[in-house]
Amino acid sequence: MANDVALVIGASGLVGPRLLRTLERRGHQVIGTYASHPRRNLRLLDICDPVQVRDCIAEIRPKTIYLAAALTHVDYCEEHPEEAMQRNVEGPKHVAREAARLGAKLVFYSTEYVFDGKNGPYDEEAPTAPLSVYGRTKLDAEQAIRATCSDCLIVRTTVVYGWDRESINFAMQIYKRVQSGAEMSIASDQFGNPTLAEYLAETTVSLVDRGVSGIVNVVGKDLVARSEFARALVEIYGGDVNRVISVSTASLNQKAVRPLRGGLRTEKLENLGIAAMRLQESLQTLRSLSLADQF
Repeated sequence: MANDVALVIGASGLVGPRLLRTLERRGHQVIGTYASHPRRNLRLLDICDPVQVRDCIAEIRPKTIYLAAALTHVDYCEEHPEEAMQRNVEGPKHVAREAARLGAKLVFYSTEYVFDGKNGPYDEEAPTAPLSVYGRTKLDAEQAIRATCSDCLIVRTTVVYGWDRESINFAMQIYKRVQSGAEMSIASDQFGNPTLAEYLAETTVSLVDRGVSGIVNVVGKDLVARSEFARALVEIYGGDVNRVISVSTASLNQKAVRPLRGGLRTEKLENLGIAAMRLQESLQTLRSLSLADQF
């Protein structure tokens, strides 16, 4: 039997450190891993190596595994499909196999990019139709995990952001442009639910503590255009919102096709007794974190 330890795979990214803090704060024993960004007290693990995965999980014997490691750069995935398949599908398969062998619960982070963005926002039962390599790999991983693990939680999320100077998430990209005074061309026809990383981590742990399995959307409450979100970020950073130039997605010439009318519905989450976080509240939290980091 697995012991009462939580294993966070990918604990050096945006969500991983917040999972560690949330789990520790709630009294869980927790161990974290990294692949390419070392951080103190984390152990090295390449999920693409099945022997490393087997040995790590066999040694730790976790009760719950949070799989936060992934290749999330959408355009990079489009240009490097084999690498995307290895890191986003084969790696999770190795983890799922060992989780099933041990009887551990597996938590996997997926995305709104499993949809085509024609009829969003989407609930958990909506038909999937990914448009990009990234979206297809995440859907393939979802299906493989559900076929392998009897106890798994698939957390679909989108537009995850947070204050982290080492991250290139959307909020930090906007911050750097505000600091430089640069104009920024942001799509006005891409819609999604901005999701604060702290909220995502805390809600995920709450779902696990409640014994929830299956697919659950965990996103911010508000569905907004990417350009609207950018202006809100510029405002909290004290920048000039007129530096945000609304453009069409087509004009950006991005490598991967985006689901434009995307977003995820939160009724299932709210029926489980967890409120979806409002954008204004999450932005105020981000502002507080950014100000605290200045001193």
